[in-house]
Amino acid sequence: MYEPFYGLKEKPFSLTPDPKFLYLSKHHQGALDHMLYGIRQKEGFMTIVGDVGTGKTTLCRCLLDRLDDKVLVALILNPMVSDIDLLRTCLQDLGVRPVHCGRNRLATAPAAGQGTAAAEVPVEDFSWINTLSKKELLDTLNAFLLQQHKEGKSTVLIIDEAQNLSLDVLEQLRILSNLETEKEKLLQIIFVGQLELNGKLALPELKQLNQRISIRYQITPLSKEETRNYITHRLMVAGANARICFTQSSLNAVYNYSRGYPRLINLSCDRALLAGFNAQMDTIDASHVKQGVRSLQGSEETGGGRLRRVFKNHLPLAASVLFFLAGLAFFLMSGGGAAGWKPANLLALLKTSGSAATPAGKPAAAKTVATQAVAAGEYRIQVYALSKQRLAENNVRQLRRESYAAYWQRIESSGHTWFVVYVGPFRDIESARTRLASLKQSGRDPILLSAPKAG
Repeated sequence: MYEPFYGLKEKPFSLTPDPKFLYLSKHHQGALDHMLYGIRQKEGFMTIVGDVGTGKTTLCRCLLDRLDDKVLVALILNPMVSDIDLLRTCLQDLGVRPVHCGRNRLATAPAAGQGTAAAEVPVEDFSWINTLSKKELLDTLNAFLLQQHKEGKSTVLIIDEAQNLSLDVLEQLRILSNLETEKEKLLQIIFVGQLELNGKLALPELKQLNQRISIRYQITPLSKEETRNYITHRLMVAGANARICFTQSSLNAVYNYSRGYPRLINLSCDRALLAGFNAQMDTIDASHVKQGVRSLQGSEETGGGRLRRVFKNHLPLAASVLFFLAGLAFFLMSGGGAAGWKPANLLALLKTSGSAATPAGKPAAAKTVATQAVAAGEYRIQVYALSKQRLAENNVRQLRRESYAAYWQRIESSGHTWFVVYVGPFRDIESARTRLASLKQSGRDPILLSAPKAG
């Protein structure tokens, strides 16, 4: 939505685990180095843990890009499986190619140049996996790993969200680590999970597995300086030009909300850019970040947030009413109208103090000035003139969701009733024109109005 305005090729703060956006902080680089070392040295079991939203999945994707063709990887993203389903998923992800050798017998496919004595099953068809028993699955995997080792290749199994693995599956993975030669492990297994993974591995039932883990590393949130570098890095990767500028106050606001967690940084920065786009601003300040955070938390729709919004939206109306009452009191006390004052005069004055309308038909924007909503000398933008109040209320809600200070007002014109939707008021013409341009860019046809100053 806002990408063309800021000159971006794509969204810089998407939540998808795109490895090209990975910012390698000190701890992320350390985790990557430990995994690469463990794979090259064939250490067996490794664990990488971190709190929710610290970028573990993105780090796994980055690891896959760093490995060469001699390393075959199976990435398990859904750990909520049984032990036998885990074996089947491993064989499928590794692309194990079976052949039928004799009657109901399975073996790995022969390497290129070694003959084709057996009929080969198509690679795309993995239905054969579901027909194997647990023992046959283990035998097939063991034969495949031995063939990989013979060819000088390594095999790695990465399990994301590993804290959700059941005890039975974890025990099955321990048994898989028994697939080894006299000198090295045939399968490297990396557990990537949240902090509670450490507690699960410390259970007495998993004592044997816990003792086999040779590499452990924990990812922590980013520091304030790393948060600033993280934002700059993602903007540059997304193709940002010099138009986008996060002020120091906005960076502080992002860090105060996110506490250095990349996922929360992405969310708050994405909403801040949206708020800046709605205001047609190249510079993102703390107000844009706070507005974005409020939209994430839904605070504008509940409790104190709703009260602040109502007060803000109706402040011009309240000020106009107070101004009118003060003028009325001055008029009465000055004696200019005391002699001929009657209660009916008050009713007439209140009736004429509302919105003036054009003589007939739909109210003309240039002549429709609502003194109850706009003080003298201020500006506002007419967005819609509708025949039903319900339509006006719906459009006001939509504009407020887009961060516009919108309201509607009823106008009588030659026997017709109109419900006019406005955005504003604005104290200066520059602010009004900025919001006018934003409304036009959204496909609307707004009109800029002004309330004339007295005299």
